[in-house]
Amino acid sequence: MRTMTPDLINSHIDDIRKLMRSNLRIRGKTLSDQIRKAGRLLPRTVRQEANYLVEIQAQSQHPKLARLLDTQRTKAAHGAVVEFLETIDPKERRKDRILGILGILALNLLLIGIAVVVWLVWTDRV
Repeated sequence: MRTMTPDLINSHIDDIRKLMRSNLRIRGKTLSDQIRKAGRLLPRTVRQEANYLVEIQAQSQHPKLARLLDTQRTKAAHGAVVEFLETIDPKERRKDRILGILGILALNLLLIGIAVVVWLVWTDRV
């Protein structure tokens, strides 16, 4: 089993940070900041895998602890996070957000219209 080098782990984390910045539009100084800001945008399992990578980044700086890191687990964590982030389409997210806002506005206008009609009927103005 090959040990994980700090450079390899840092490149994994840089890949994830770039994907979070481009696909989720989440910025931060570190990956842990980005994970915290992402919150519910990331599923629990993806968040856990990303947090695992943050934890082992610190461990990889220590030569003796770096030998104890699980290479397969690290690759699997990186793969899971990258796989999820690559499925996100920023244009689709933007479109969904706009449609959601328009839906809420339409519902509010409908409710206001109904309230006006009820008020007119109630006060015998119709």
